[in-house]
Amino acid sequence: MIEEKNPFVPLTSDGIFKALFRNERYLKDFLEDVLKEKIEGLTYLDTYLEKEDINKKESFLDVLVKYADGNYVIVEMQKYKKGSMITRMFYYLGKLAYKTLKDGEDYKTIKKFIGIGVLDYNDTNFEKLHNICRLYDVDTKKEVTDMLEVHMINLQSKKKNDKLKWIKLFKEEKEWNMSKYSDEELKAAVKELKRLSGDPEISAVMDKELKEKLDIKLMKTEFTEEGRAEGLAEGLAKGKTEGIAEGEAKKEKEVVITLHKKGLTDDFICSSLNITQEKLEHILKENDESESE
Repeated sequence: MIEEKNPFVPLTSDGIFKALFRNERYLKDFLEDVLKEKIEGLTYLDTYLEKEDINKKESFLDVLVKYADGNYVIVEMQKYKKGSMITRMFYYLGKLAYKTLKDGEDYKTIKKFIGIGVLDYNDTNFEKLHNICRLYDVDTKKEVTDMLEVHMINLQSKKKNDKLKWIKLFKEEKEWNMSKYSDEELKAAVKELKRLSGDPEISAVMDKELKEKLDIKLMKTEFTEEGRAEGLAEGLAKGKTEGIAEGEAKKEKEVVITLHKKGLTDDFICSSLNITQEKLEHILKENDESESE
């Protein structure tokens, strides 16, 4: 009898990333690999950071844990570009620091807040594979505090880094094979990743991610080609080359409206079409006004 193989799901997939790092053993090893320090007593916390009032932005984190010594760590996996990841990480950490400080408590009691962002796209702000960001004085270039610390891991960086063993797992694109790895913790993680890849819920999340990615790519291609043809025809009729740009802009609006009606998030639409939140809101507002007429 031929053994049925589980499908391959990469660690960069949202579902499998969260599932693996819900296991303290693998999260602990990953954190020690990135932070280069011994970690004891991890406690998993609610990943929902509630908003303080109706006008504030609510936040949902991938992984949030607290050390035995009181330090906090946020871990985020970002597959597609959605605005500034470093800005979002510092926002999360600041919000978490505000939330954890109790009334009457001395500021000296505030612990360290660490963010780790794993990026599966090339962020030109971070050329190295592992980038560490802290607060410093712009004149003296001296670090003023280590209370807030962000590690940005750019998986698309062309610069190598042999100090991070977990990078091998994040960059795996074909199969989960324990024989490729000598480290015992990585072997154990690969075994778990192989099991998780066969989990129906994980597969469903992966299928959804792939479908959204393919739908976006197909729609962008179709609408761009159609927009160019329409714009060219209008441009020739008017005797203006601006017609091509006008046609593409028109089709871009149609893509935005279609994706919005499908229920996709604003962040996903903006990052997929490479447009700003302001432009998205402007397009949707125009569409609402035209439909109400």
